[in-house]
Amino acid sequence: MEDTGDALTAPTISDVIRNLVSPSTLPHVILLGIAGSVLYLLSASDSDSLFAIGIAGYVGLSIGYALTAWMQEMDLIYRFSHFQAIPKETPFTEKLMLLFIRVITSWISPILLGMIPFILIAAFLNSESGSEQVEYWAMALGGLFVVWSLAQGRALATSMRIFVEGRAVRIASIHRTSRRFTSTTAHMAIIGTFAGLAYWLLVTGAKDTEEMGLGILEPVLFAIAAMAIQGILFWYTTERRVIDSERKDTAAFGFAWGLFMQLFVTWHLLSAFRRFTDDGWGVLLIVEEFILMIMTVVAAIWSLAKGTHNRGFKLFTKQNAIFWGLSFGMAYSGSIAMIAVLGSKLTGGAADAIGMSATIGIGHLITAGTMMWIHAWRIGQLSRWLDSARNESDDENDESLESEGESDEPVEEVSEVVADEPDLDIPPPVTEDEEIELVDLD
Repeated sequence: MEDTGDALTAPTISDVIRNLVSPSTLPHVILLGIAGSVLYLLSASDSDSLFAIGIAGYVGLSIGYALTAWMQEMDLIYRFSHFQAIPKETPFTEKLMLLFIRVITSWISPILLGMIPFILIAAFLNSESGSEQVEYWAMALGGLFVVWSLAQGRALATSMRIFVEGRAVRIASIHRTSRRFTSTTAHMAIIGTFAGLAYWLLVTGAKDTEEMGLGILEPVLFAIAAMAIQGILFWYTTERRVIDSERKDTAAFGFAWGLFMQLFVTWHLLSAFRRFTDDGWGVLLIVEEFILMIMTVVAAIWSLAKGTHNRGFKLFTKQNAIFWGLSFGMAYSGSIAMIAVLGSKLTGGAADAIGMSATIGIGHLITAGTMMWIHAWRIGQLSRWLDSARNESDDENDESLESEGESDEPVEEVSEVVADEPDLDIPPPVTEDEEIELVDLD
């Protein structure tokens, strides 16, 4: 493994995404899909022994990927967890053989590191004393879905906050009272439009025109419901929003971060509604859940990396971020599989797809509720986030200037712009001294 100077730096969003689609780690995404499917079939069989092996497989492979991430700085672990490039001049037949061998070789580290916990758990659950606890282990693994849903909401909220925060620090922290009418009406209009269009595209538009029932009225009703939820949040936090509007930077930060939060909340509410009203599992729903899982993994790794690096705890790095994500992904798929299998086993097959769909819907509600709670809780305290981000940015710039001063290269002026992330223009809030006559609805 190459010894890079920034190996222990916190990964950015682009780093995590690049690692996810990199040819050197892409075989692990294939392994995740193959292993998840095989373990689900084993768990769903009528054999209690195979059910225990399925549970042990999910847990063991998740631990194997976590250990692979933790030990990624070791050359041996790195070599047997990354796909080694095939020379271009290799003949086609030999290239196919090398492709197969090197894909299998890149799986060695997580499989071998997860083999010991897999053997121990499988042996215990197939023993005389452990066989009576198989369903409790499955319930524990399935119950983690609630934890994943809570963590999903927190990861999305934190990652969006970091993303917007890095741009909001550019805005002057001057005390100028902003009118909340503009942000309130803009939020309501955007949320309502998004809710109506999303409902029409994903629900009404997917129906036969003869079975549309209320037709165009359904998207309108959902849009009204989404705006009502947004309105309740604004009403509940009126006094604290006044505090955030007293500074130009916090007003702009609150508008952008709050809008992103509520768009995701609306998406989760619509997904929950669809799970409760339609127990079918079409291609579109599977793709939607897969995309959401990928977004959650990326958001979780990035937000955890940022937070731990700021505290000096460099467990999540550019080199190992993808393997932490794969560990979370295997545990997440295991929890969903256990919910589906237990729903069928405990009810004699009466609750299969229905139970799973309803459970996924509950998970969406938990995620939406978590994001709403974090949003409501943090309103009125946005200045702490921005001031802390400015201090961290100043410290990083000072360290950069010191390191550049030690070299013979001329020192360039360092700006306070946070790099490595895509740019985002945050519109400045409307202030009292600007010549715009608006009526404050509050």
